[in-house]
Amino acid sequence: MGQCSENLRKFVADNSVIVAWFVPSQANALTREAWLLARKEQVHVLAMWQPEFAAVLHGLERRGLLVAHQVDSAISKVERMGLEVHGAFSALAPLIQLARRHGIKVYDACYRHLALSMGVKFYTRDAKLRQACSGSGYSGAVIR
Repeated sequence: MGQCSENLRKFVADNSVIVAWFVPSQANALTREAWLLARKEQVHVLAMWQPEFAAVLHGLERRGLLVAHQVDSAISKVERMGLEVHGAFSALAPLIQLARRHGIKVYDACYRHLALSMGVKFYTRDAKLRQACSGSGYSGAVIR
């Protein structure tokens, strides 16, 4: 199979999307679409996603919006999903350049860079990040 066919079976999702899979109040049409794809496609995330996901769930628990068993259940489910976790970047310059060029945080540029380098779809609920990515030469990937 060619690279195009392989890329149809994987995508990058940021924390805003993955949290919504387990916190219904955060869900919308975009996150539901990504959830359906996650059932048949490999989801790719950055290593920094892990503490971010845990921190968001813990924060919701501390504020009384989730209870401990809901947090534990979400952690258990997401661990069973087998998300593909990507480690360190080989160079920092592309991240800074993306952030500068599009007026986004370096953190957000990391997710964009991962999707660009893989040539796959990228899902985010972050409207500013979606706007920065759309129509900016984002070839080979689809921003949702």
